[in-house]
Amino acid sequence: MRHTLSTFALTLLAATAPLLTACSGDNAGTVSAAIADGASRLKGSGQTQTTVRIQLPDPGPYVLVIYPPFRNAADEALLDKLAPGALELSQAGAAISPKSEGLVNTLVVWQKGKLATFNSGFRSAAEAKQALGVSKPGGGATEITLARQGSTVYITAIK
Repeated sequence: MRHTLSTFALTLLAATAPLLTACSGDNAGTVSAAIADGASRLKGSGQTQTTVRIQLPDPGPYVLVIYPPFRNAADEALLDKLAPGALELSQAGAAISPKSEGLVNTLVVWQKGKLATFNSGFRSAAEAKQALGVSKPGGGATEITLARQGSTVYITAIK
């Protein structure tokens, strides 16, 4: 029994390790770090709004989605619009739909020919009240608007 359990655990680890590595890629980390940095600057500035401009380290087409802690019908409608573009960019056989259950309170970047990357490091600095996303078929920079209300910073828009 013990041998079977350890064999199962090793098999599971071998199967999931590449996925976990792929999920911690630079693209989502770059966006998350920029949001956290922008939120920190906003809190210390006395301003109520700022825009963070982000250029991904890997050029090319991408889809970026920031998920709120809970999703509603309006969020699902936005995800319906973004899903085809994200799935088109994903690697065959490893496609994760923006509509997937469990994608909450995190951000995901889909980029041509790569596995989707995930990051939730921004959550301690800023939060999204609704799903926000952008499709950049030609690549390029994304602008994320942050607004401060009291001591809380919200992600309010993505272009």
